[in-house]
Amino acid sequence: MPIRPFDRRIIEQLSVLGCNTREAQIYLQCLRMGPATVQEIAVSLKRNRVTIHSAVHQLIEKELLFETRRGKRRLIVAEEPVGLMRLLQKKENELALARENLEHLTPLLSSIQAMSQGVPTVRLYEGVEGFKRMLEETLAARSEVLVFSYVDLFSKAVGPDYLEQYFVRRAKKGVHSRLLFPSCPFVDRILPKSKEYLTQIRALPPTIVWKSGIFAWNNCLALLSFTEQKLTCTIIENPDIAHFFRTVIFEMCWRGAETKRIAISG
Repeated sequence: MPIRPFDRRIIEQLSVLGCNTREAQIYLQCLRMGPATVQEIAVSLKRNRVTIHSAVHQLIEKELLFETRRGKRRLIVAEEPVGLMRLLQKKENELALARENLEHLTPLLSSIQAMSQGVPTVRLYEGVEGFKRMLEETLAARSEVLVFSYVDLFSKAVGPDYLEQYFVRRAKKGVHSRLLFPSCPFVDRILPKSKEYLTQIRALPPTIVWKSGIFAWNNCLALLSFTEQKLTCTIIENPDIAHFFRTVIFEMCWRGAETKRIAISG
C-alpha cells in the first residue's frame, strides 16, 4: 500500500518512539478508524492478518495501542496523540538513566580490560562519524587531553558548533586540555572561553600548513589525516608510545610555541 506524503512525515517522527514503518502505518490507520478488530485493520491496509497481529502486539507493548472489549469482540484502539508526549518523556528518562549507568560502567570495564602492554592496539575510524567517535572516547580521559592539530580543517569537517559543544562537554567532565594550533577562525572563536573550557592554547606560525593532527589521552594516540577530502582516524593504544609523545614530543613543541592571548582593541 503506497504511503502518502502526509503519512510519510508522521512515520519519520514516530521512529523516535521506536516504530518501524509498518507499525507507524498501523497506528495511523487505527487513529483514522477508531476501535477496530485486527481483521478489520488488516483488510483496510491490505495486509496479512498474521503480520498485522504481530505488529499490533508490539504497538501495545510500546503503549501506542491498547485493547478493549465490546461484547465478545476484541478491539484495538490507538493511544490519544497527546499521550505521545508522555511516551517521549518516558524514552528520555530511560535514556538519561542509561547514560548515567554507562558513565559508571565505562571505567569499571576499562579497569578489567585485558591489553598486552608490549603490542600496540590499533583501531581505524573513517569519515566524520569516525572522528566524532574518537572525540567521544577522549571524554573518558583520566588526565589532560593533548591536541596538536590543524584544527581549521577538522572544525570545518564536523562543523564548528559541534566541535565547540565537544569542548563544553569535556569541560563539564573536568577534563583539562592543551592545544597546539596554527591561528585560524576557530581558535579565535574559543580563545575568549579558554578558561571556561579548561583549555590552554599555544599558537604555531600561520605559515605552517598540514592536513593531519594528533590527539593524546590516557594511553592512546589518535593520528588524524584529511587528505583528498577523506578523513581517517587511526588510534594507537600503547603506554610507551603515548608516554613518549606526551612527555617528549608534545612538551618540546609546547615550549617552542607562542602563548595565544585574547586581542584587546582600543
